[in-house]
Amino acid sequence: MDELKPTLEEFQESALETVRAVAPPTLIFAAGGTRRGAALAGVSPQSDDYARWSRERMMSCFDLIFRHGVQHIFTFAIVNSQFEEVTEGYREKLISWVDWGLAGPEALREYDDLGWRVRLLGTDGIQPLQETARRLEGATPDHYRHTLWWYVVPDLDAPWRWLLDAAYHAQAQTREEVVRALYGEDIPPASLFLSFGKPMVSPALLPPPLVGSLHCYWLQRPSYELSQRQFRHILYDYAYLRATWQEDKGGRAEQALNHRDLWEDGPTIGLGQRLGPFWYPAPIDPPEVG
Repeated sequence: MDELKPTLEEFQESALETVRAVAPPTLIFAAGGTRRGAALAGVSPQSDDYARWSRERMMSCFDLIFRHGVQHIFTFAIVNSQFEEVTEGYREKLISWVDWGLAGPEALREYDDLGWRVRLLGTDGIQPLQETARRLEGATPDHYRHTLWWYVVPDLDAPWRWLLDAAYHAQAQTREEVVRALYGEDIPPASLFLSFGKPMVSPALLPPPLVGSLHCYWLQRPSYELSQRQFRHILYDYAYLRATWQEDKGGRAEQALNHRDLWEDGPTIGLGQRLGPFWYPAPIDPPEVG
């Protein structure tokens, strides 16, 4: 098996067809730190320039992911913590920015050029975004191959309300039936999760019926700053380095003795440090592997 595995550098230089063969069909992406990223780029997070700057990076990021073989991206336009902010005027600006960024004239032209179907879910009770959702559905037809699914999550219980309501009305008995009731089609379970900042999960970030055997990665570059090299490195880890399961585990556990010190004094993934008002992961010294 290892003889067939490319090196990381070989994978970085591989043709798109090679990379697409190991990419997951469904990916969940939870961007974070967009205002932080804007500040680092010299863009005011309170200005309309911020919405334009963020949309450009979002489109570039998702285009990269789709080009590498992913068919469905689930991501989030607004999450519960944003609704709870008390920054003056932020909620009104946020809804306006989301409407323009997701379904403004520039966005609709790009979706048509790229062949993306785009849907906005969870807009119940938010009238301006209900119109946004209708505009997206009318402008991006069902036959497009790639689908970008946006969510608005007003509170942490909302994903469970949607799931239970869909299951009840469809009399669904399986995950697949719930997915069809919620999204109107079959969608493979997500097996790759890209998020930002602190390693944490919640139903606001991971729609329960979509979660499969999920491999998780937390980026520390704020906003949508995902390079091709970085994404291919993640896909390499996902497809090759994490493929450690063996049907026959005879003698496998004993191989841990070859690196006893690494297992007996290993790091804790998730510990961090404060950088002003922000969390940042604590450094981990690279192991000395003989």
